[in-house]
Amino acid sequence: MFANVQTLLSIGQRFVRSRRFVGPVLCACGALMLLDSHQVMSQAPAGYPGSDGGSSGPSPSGGPSPSSGPSPSGGPSSSSGYPGSGSSGYPSSSSPSDSSGYPGSGYPGGGSSSGYPGSSGYPGGGSSGSGYGGNGRSSSAPSSEVARIMMQQFLVNAAKSTDISSIASPESAVPIASGPVLMNEATVAYAKGASSLARQLYFGHMVAEFENASEQLSMVKYSPALKRPVWQVRWGISMEVRGDATDPQPITDSPSRTGGMSSGMASSGMYGGPSAQEQAMMAQGSSSSPSMDYGSGIGGNPTAYAAEQTRDRSANRQQQMADAYGSSSSSYPGVAGGSPGAPGMSGGPGGPGGQNGFSFSSPAAQTPGDRLSGLDRSMLSEAAAKELEDNLGAVATFLAEQFDQRYAEGNFGRAMIDVSDGAGQQDAVSGSFVDLLETAESDLPMWRPGIVYLGMGDADVHLANAKKAGLDLLIHINVSLKETRGENTQNISKCRLFHVDSKKQLVVSKGIDSIEYNQQSKTKGVGAKEYIGEQMSSFLPIVDRQMTVELPRLTSDVAVKRIGSLLASGGSKSLATLAEVRLFQSQGLLNDDQVLQVFDIVGGEEGLQILYGTEEEKLTVVRKWIADQYKSTPN
Repeated sequence: MFANVQTLLSIGQRFVRSRRFVGPVLCACGALMLLDSHQVMSQAPAGYPGSDGGSSGPSPSGGPSPSSGPSPSGGPSSSSGYPGSGSSGYPSSSSPSDSSGYPGSGYPGGGSSSGYPGSSGYPGGGSSGSGYGGNGRSSSAPSSEVARIMMQQFLVNAAKSTDISSIASPESAVPIASGPVLMNEATVAYAKGASSLARQLYFGHMVAEFENASEQLSMVKYSPALKRPVWQVRWGISMEVRGDATDPQPITDSPSRTGGMSSGMASSGMYGGPSAQEQAMMAQGSSSSPSMDYGSGIGGNPTAYAAEQTRDRSANRQQQMADAYGSSSSSYPGVAGGSPGAPGMSGGPGGPGGQNGFSFSSPAAQTPGDRLSGLDRSMLSEAAAKELEDNLGAVATFLAEQFDQRYAEGNFGRAMIDVSDGAGQQDAVSGSFVDLLETAESDLPMWRPGIVYLGMGDADVHLANAKKAGLDLLIHINVSLKETRGENTQNISKCRLFHVDSKKQLVVSKGIDSIEYNQQSKTKGVGAKEYIGEQMSSFLPIVDRQMTVELPRLTSDVAVKRIGSLLASGGSKSLATLAEVRLFQSQGLLNDDQVLQVFDIVGGEEGLQILYGTEEEKLTVVRKWIADQYKSTPN
């Protein structure tokens, strides 16, 4: 039987990380161990009380063996070590209590005048008046019955809650990522909205998983505007709202919903303006909701913008941990909080836990996939979209459509343009990756794929924050709000495009005026998209100049000079620098000695580990560099 226990325990160890198997495996293991322990006691070898030949050895306490001393009841001792038994450990067939079916058992008809076992109140006590069983059989029979009932209940519960065939199925094993580990983690990070982390993991994939990164290395393009190779141009968008009006009333698809609406519409809340009830709620302090105060108090700090989401995620994680560690009821029969189980067990008639009950409420170990699913993260930020739409209306919709089209076509780079929410092997990530993702909560939220939102504030502040975040280009929108007659608002917005590194303004659009649009819509039937497109006619061509082109053929001299400039600008432990080294290596522009020299300069001993270490050492170094970068970046 021990072989069966060991087999089941090995299966249990394999699947203990999966919550749906914990209860059934514990039930089955417990049942088999109870049965096994009973059989061991009933088949005890010589020298143990209750076995043949027990008189040959000393007692466990070092004194005389049980057979050599008097019985507990004061009568003659037996060779079994248990009072009242014969040499076999079982009662003689001539016992006067045979009529009961269980000689000396103490059950009704078993020689006791009471309805309970023996006069002592213990099973098998017979009439000895002792607190011990009257013979070997009388001591073991009730224990055997209890063990049998408990084992049966264990197995019944396990059978009800488990499809045993699924335990042996290879599909039930802990998932292992197929393909390069860092590339999968980059994909999952991007799908979770952590674009900066995804970018670093993408570089790390090309650097540490070089032999499997030919596809990603070949996606490189060249940016004439940035004058360097790029895998993806990094965009940001921000906004500054000024004026004496509090209701933005931006342009929408319906002209009656813009600043030209009547005061009656605005006060009723029909077309974008808050109703009287909503205004009363706001006056009573409902502005504390995330949708109302999302941009207030940010002060241009991009990490402050993410603070609201961070608090929500933290609360969500606390609830997830509470659920995982026993605050929620179990779904396993016979386990704490579950459906009714065996008498005296948790959830059964014996009460929850009971004095003598069994409770398997130990928390199941969370897998990294479980931790990942517990994070309240999505690819795109609903809060960012709402803030832009509330103040810009159809202008935000127009910009989103124009940007999405160019992004999907790979005009700003080809890296991860096919990643969507939920992408990647999310159940096969590592614990180290989840740690990084939790650290990356300071990453700027994505408004649209490929463009992050910096919040509301002054352009100079956002330019500084954009440079700190490693962005290349910034669209900054100035919104001016003016009150007009009838409590209407004139909303005028202008879009400006900045080169982040130089802080140079590249272009500014014409003013997009809600009053002007409303007039043209009524007199000429102009739609919102048509009007906004006309006002942005000088802006979009400059955006298109930021498009990438195919990387031209380079020479070894150009590659060496490019790497030299990166090292001179301070590329210590920079995965981006080493990614370009790998690019030129793959194109045959750098030899092995040059690659070794740059890795040594950039990363020292850890850089050499990336080149020559084991797979685990390479992954460890890459993740460490990324974690250190987050630690060194001020919030």
